[in-house]
Amino acid sequence: MSNRKFTFPADRESNSQTNSFQVLQSQFGDGYKQTTSVGINSKRGVWNYTRTAYKDEILQIKAFFDDHKGSESFLWDSPLDGEVRVIAGDYTPVHIGGLVWRISTTFTQDFQP
Repeated sequence: MSNRKFTFPADRESNSQTNSFQVLQSQFGDGYKQTTSVGINSKRGVWNYTRTAYKDEILQIKAFFDDHKGSESFLWDSPLDGEVRVIAGDYTPVHIGGLVWRISTTFTQDFQP
């Protein structure tokens, strides 16, 4: 867990959020169903992140992701929810042309005690 903050803005059109809920469900033969949430952090956010920029900035973003090794969480400002703790998974840098590159990853919300 890192308290470093990821401050590189996302491209406007690439910033989407999905929320999922962890629930337990029991279905009975007569059609009756019971559902309950699991734990105190049953809602988890997932964000697609893409940044298009000059190579120097993309290298800084890549270094930040590499420092966290895909397993250490860090702080990030979600456009809708404000500051959240996330983990960046695999990332993909793509050369657009000239000095312009694009990097994409997925941020998954992480909960710490």
